[in-house]
Amino acid sequence: MPAKSTPPLIDRLKTTYHNNPAMAFALLWVMIIPIIGSSLTLSFLYEYSASLPASIDLINIIGFIIIGSIMMGIAFCPTTLLAIVSGFIWGWAAFPILVFAYSLASLLGYFIGLKLDHNSLNILLESYPKAAIVVQEKRSKIGNLIFFVRISPVIPFALSNLLFALLKTGWKKLLFYGVLGMLPRTLMAFSIGVMAESFMEALSNRKGSLQIFLFLGLLLLSIWGIIRFFRNSSSSSTKP
Repeated sequence: MPAKSTPPLIDRLKTTYHNNPAMAFALLWVMIIPIIGSSLTLSFLYEYSASLPASIDLINIIGFIIIGSIMMGIAFCPTTLLAIVSGFIWGWAAFPILVFAYSLASLLGYFIGLKLDHNSLNILLESYPKAAIVVQEKRSKIGNLIFFVRISPVIPFALSNLLFALLKTGWKKLLFYGVLGMLPRTLMAFSIGVMAESFMEALSNRKGSLQIFLFLGLLLLSIWGIIRFFRNSSSSSTKP
């Protein structure tokens, strides 16, 4: 019997790993570390919640921006968790500070991805020329993809940063469209913290019917936007 051939995608993944193990490690990192980081962060917050500063003075703002942007940028703390905690502790006054912090975190994750990238996407798409054509054709409209990926409540922040680095979206588009896409999901998480009556309730992240409705709405909007982006690409590429 002839030996079974390896699927092209598996071959491409193996080739990508051999050519750039650092990027493969980074992809594994952003899928695992947020889970570990969330557990450690929650343990710390439960233990030292009474010691957290209640005032939002300049020192706390600077500390929050530096620590928060690094933690989110290296995938140690999900943006949703930080939004809930900051909303509970400081209220709406902290919202623009949080937006600034995750903007810096986006740049940090993006530039780390650029440093690790060695044409990994091109290697991965060698067996899929149509997909490569789609990526090139839609590069001028990549902002739409950034927006709908960011608005999704289920696509991890750090993972999308690496994806945008592979696509070489450009940091300006990432900031503009990424912040716009992040605002709805950040508002949803932040409001949970603001409305919580206790620190335990804020961290447990109990969703009411409104939060569930908003979650599903953002998810469906994201799926629709991403499918529409690639469907339009496919239809345009088939025109004579």
